[in-house]
Amino acid sequence: MVLRPSGDGPTNADKHDLSRRGLLATVAIGTAWHGAACEASPGAATFGALEMEKRLTDRITEFELANGLHFIVMERHNAPIVSVHTYANVGGFDEVDGQTGIAHLLEHMAFKGSVRLGTRDYQREAALLNAVDEAFYAFWEAHEAGQAARAGQLYAQLQQLVAAAGELVEPNAFGSLLQRSGAVGLNATTSHDATKYFMSLPANKLELWFALEAERFQAPVFRELYSEKRVVAEERRSRIDATPLGRFQEAFLGAALANNYARPVIGFERDVASLGRREVEAFFRRHYGPRNLVISVVGDTAPEQVRDLAEKYFGGWRQEVQPAAAPSASEALARPTQGPMELQQAAQAGPAFMQAFYRPGVASPDAPVYDIISDILSSSRTSRFNANLVQRGVAYTANAVPSYPGDKHACVTLLYALPASGVSLPAVERALADQISALADTGPTQKELQRIKKGAKVMLVDALRSNSSMAAVLASYHTLTGSWKSLLTETALVEQLTPEDVRAVAARTFAQDNCFKGLVLPMKA
Repeated sequence: MVLRPSGDGPTNADKHDLSRRGLLATVAIGTAWHGAACEASPGAATFGALEMEKRLTDRITEFELANGLHFIVMERHNAPIVSVHTYANVGGFDEVDGQTGIAHLLEHMAFKGSVRLGTRDYQREAALLNAVDEAFYAFWEAHEAGQAARAGQLYAQLQQLVAAAGELVEPNAFGSLLQRSGAVGLNATTSHDATKYFMSLPANKLELWFALEAERFQAPVFRELYSEKRVVAEERRSRIDATPLGRFQEAFLGAALANNYARPVIGFERDVASLGRREVEAFFRRHYGPRNLVISVVGDTAPEQVRDLAEKYFGGWRQEVQPAAAPSASEALARPTQGPMELQQAAQAGPAFMQAFYRPGVASPDAPVYDIISDILSSSRTSRFNANLVQRGVAYTANAVPSYPGDKHACVTLLYALPASGVSLPAVERALADQISALADTGPTQKELQRIKKGAKVMLVDALRSNSSMAAVLASYHTLTGSWKSLLTETALVEQLTPEDVRAVAARTFAQDNCFKGLVLPMKA
């Protein structure tokens, strides 16, 4: 769930992409999308935490194989469809210096097939892939040594070997086989916090999915790596380098954060260029094992069927991987200890104003409150930013992102505003300050809080209507918090929040010594 830089900066859609409860809003938008079956749901206004708990616990079964691979199964027999989500508890935050972007690159590699799938002759291909690797590392060594002529020769040799290996590849064999069998929504995403693979397919093809999913994680072949790196490089150019605010957002994160959230998920250009198959395989062996994965299956199936298939296809997987460390409530804030707490930079998107307020991660008991604060400030037409900044002509847009750029670890709540014509950056900063000061001083009104609570119920009930939505929510909560039942805990907590609870968190957060400012200046003519 990467923040996609855009000319208008982080939007409400980005906000929903960057928090656990916000995931409910995102998936609820398309409850019938990707072939996910939907069903009628009760009125959200009368749907309390106890009713939600019973509705979920009656349908959900979870089990764990002896190797540590965790499964969550939710039965919904209204249509012959299942949605399957595989979440790896690893993302950009877990990369080492000099190898940024490797988690995202590995997400691409997971679609390249296996020893049996995606090749016309694996023995010949394996020999060529080894030759490709040797040529790449020789080229990179010459490149780094400044040996331009030798690097040019080796690069030409590398391209010849890549082309020869490509002749033995059956393009998109993994995806094509699934799509011919009725799968839809086949995709994956990488964030700082996790890597997610998902699709929906006919229920009678569930065993096919198990066979292919087990194969690509137990016997992967990272073919087409060097051509795929060019795809990633172009992705970076289109999403960061060529967007009006992309480079500023990257610089802002780098300056504002003192942990690994400071680095882009897509990676730094030079880091990705330096990666070879050895590094990708080593990262995979270190992080992709049964103890670091969770699989959710939602739809027309039964727990017994899923368990039988899980044992058949994944039970023999013995790759030893240390599970990712659980987030800690005592983790230090990501506030830098030195350097200026402000970044000014000219960009095509200027003028614009950003302000990052440091907050704890998902393990904090206050974590759900940041979503509430963000909703009060910018979730709807009646939110404070819209009513007091946008509708009054102070800003073209103004948003609050509750957890940026992830929420597993200590992160920030981000405020963003694009000033209206004739309005200065200092004036927009003052207008934002007035809104957050009011929230920190007096808290939300009872009416505001009730509206947000009702909206939270609506999102959850809407998500419950969709196979794919619920598979995403269950896997996401389990991956980030250690249990899908955190969804129930959080729902109950939100129902019990008082205006004073929200005010207290806002007061602790929106302090001037707890923020980093970013000013996007207009480009000079």
